[in-house]
Amino acid sequence: MHSQNASNFKHFKACRAYETAFELKKEGKIRHVGLSFHDKATVLDQILTEYPEIEIVQIQFNYIDYEDDSVQSKKVYEVARKHNKPLLVMEPVKGGHLVNLPDEASELLKSLKNGSNASYAVRFAASFEGMEMVLSGMSNMEQMEDNISTMKDFKPLTGSEFDAVRKVKEIYAKLNTIPCTGCRYCVEENHCPRDILISDMFSCMNKKQIFHSWNEDYYYEDVLTADHGKASDCISCGGCERVCPQHLPIRKLLKDVAAEFEKGE
Repeated sequence: MHSQNASNFKHFKACRAYETAFELKKEGKIRHVGLSFHDKATVLDQILTEYPEIEIVQIQFNYIDYEDDSVQSKKVYEVARKHNKPLLVMEPVKGGHLVNLPDEASELLKSLKNGSNASYAVRFAASFEGMEMVLSGMSNMEQMEDNISTMKDFKPLTGSEFDAVRKVKEIYAKLNTIPCTGCRYCVEENHCPRDILISDMFSCMNKKQIFHSWNEDYYYEDVLTADHGKASDCISCGGCERVCPQHLPIRKLLKDVAAEFEKGE
């Protein structure tokens, strides 16, 4: 059951999706029934209470989002464990953000001499009880080999390593970046009537804030908005916010992006 939240769950209940899945399992046509989840912990508690037959839960879980008020990784994890459900982890490296760390954070992890930036993020997620699998996106052979070597002889994070990732989180918090994971739900299925490349703009904004590079101005003007809407074209319909798994205030953030990149207009 994909991307369950309070709104989607109502739809799934209305069309008896869960009941249908459980019947198909009884017929041997489905082996297991699980769900992926993007909402508050109370919503997951409701779903698992109403449908205790659910076998596994997939959640967003990484050390940046662990205690985040909007994602609620910790609280959602605790609800799943309360219902004795094993978990699958998505976004363990937060869309690559926990690989391409700021210099200060990278140096901190490098000083531990126990692995790559990605390995600490993956090991963090896998260190919690009940984690059945950690799903990490890979785009080349080096990343695959790194992930395999991390999990082949898996060792949970040590106390000093947990302290290190907490310090990395503190460094990130000081950057005040937009916590967009690039899932692109906001621009899929015509959620943006002005065809604004929202997640790409947020990535551009983050890089500008961290690296202060003029390249990002070029990227915004000549790539992102050449054939698509500008941030200032937003009509505040709210379609993007209704589907955002991170519950970001996208309309406000687009105004910030416009103020940064459209100063001369």
